[in-house]
Amino acid sequence: MLESLLKHRARIEDSIAIKVGDKSYTYSQLESLSNKVAFALHRLGVKPSDRVVTLVKSPLYHVALFFALRKIGAVLVPVNPRLGRDFLKFVINDVNPSLVIDDYFNEGVRMDEVLKEAYDEYGYEYRMNLDEIAMILYTGGTTGPPKGAMIHEGSILWNAIITVLSWGGLTKNDCTLVSLPLYHTGGWNVLMMPLLLVGGRVVLPETDKFDADWTIETLAREKCTVYMGVPTMLDSISKSPLFDRVDLSHVLFISGGGPLLPNVAKRFIDKGYRLFQGYGLTEAGPNNFYISPERYKDKLMSVGKPPLLFIEMKLSSDGELLIKGPPHVFKGYWNRPGENPFTSDGYLMTGDLFTVDNEGDFSFLDRKKDMIKTGGENVYSTEVEVALKQLPYIDDAAVFGVPDEHWGVRLLLQLRLKSLVLKLLRMM
Repeated sequence: MLESLLKHRARIEDSIAIKVGDKSYTYSQLESLSNKVAFALHRLGVKPSDRVVTLVKSPLYHVALFFALRKIGAVLVPVNPRLGRDFLKFVINDVNPSLVIDDYFNEGVRMDEVLKEAYDEYGYEYRMNLDEIAMILYTGGTTGPPKGAMIHEGSILWNAIITVLSWGGLTKNDCTLVSLPLYHTGGWNVLMMPLLLVGGRVVLPETDKFDADWTIETLAREKCTVYMGVPTMLDSISKSPLFDRVDLSHVLFISGGGPLLPNVAKRFIDKGYRLFQGYGLTEAGPNNFYISPERYKDKLMSVGKPPLLFIEMKLSSDGELLIKGPPHVFKGYWNRPGENPFTSDGYLMTGDLFTVDNEGDFSFLDRKKDMIKTGGENVYSTEVEVALKQLPYIDDAAVFGVPDEHWGVRLLLQLRLKSLVLKLLRMM
């Protein structure tokens, strides 16, 4: 179905789909570009079910490439170039791709070489079964070393539908800036695919380097209505001098990828900005919860009441979040037949511990593997880290458990003090 999404959106209303820099591309123009890229991929020998590993510098061409692969029925395998050549070789050995498109390490053809073959439009659309794999996204998984999460076409489509229906009604009038990279599920699936589904507008950066000032200026200039960032991005935005000078009241801010510190959240809330905390993972969605900005003000550590439409959730006896949503949960890990992340009744084991308050709102506690049992008590490293990082003299904190004869396990704190505090200590 995704192979024809752009074409059908253009028929409904051929508005701007993507903007990069000062160049805008309508749905029909993006459709034409993806057809040309599909033609090039076909000439390069890509067939249905083939894996194509990508390290593409241009986000526009990366998006066009994804839709081109949908037309052929092949699988996108985007790789984080910051993990280096050795990781790329690991992925290549793992998925055995028919093509590597590499703008960084010269382990395959460059994207501009692919485009040289794109002198005509692909004339055939592969009709993909919704259960077939559309992406393989490398992640640490719920446990262990990196592995490829198999994301099927239905997962992408249903996550988009669930998001549109459950997050207060995204429409064709919405616009987002995508700050997360396109080797990450957040870059594709938090807001870009849902907005393309409803005919909205997506602004893409020209590079993958995050810049808080540029982000603020772009959110204002493009009149973006919704924006998702990880906590470090939102912290940087709130600390920028432009944050107090530029009006961003038209933006709904979403934090994801980890708990947002309350003091960071309050910087947005104190300016009257709408904000809420989300929760997701590569293997499910990634969109699973919703809490309105109005309720979030009073529950800064909560992700809200589950579930979104068409999703089932429950907590295990030890507090691990279990998710069951056949439409949007992944198919398993590529080339890992012995690793089963599902319970006997079909729930995905997220590896994340949650608590539920008396109003039914869920709050993240910690990764299950990071929970520390000391002196018979459960200590959640994330909770301790959040408390430490709110102290005015601490810039960052990490909490570990180390063996101890008396306590069984004792806490080890690793702190990074703010530069002014370090200077004062050196003067003492």
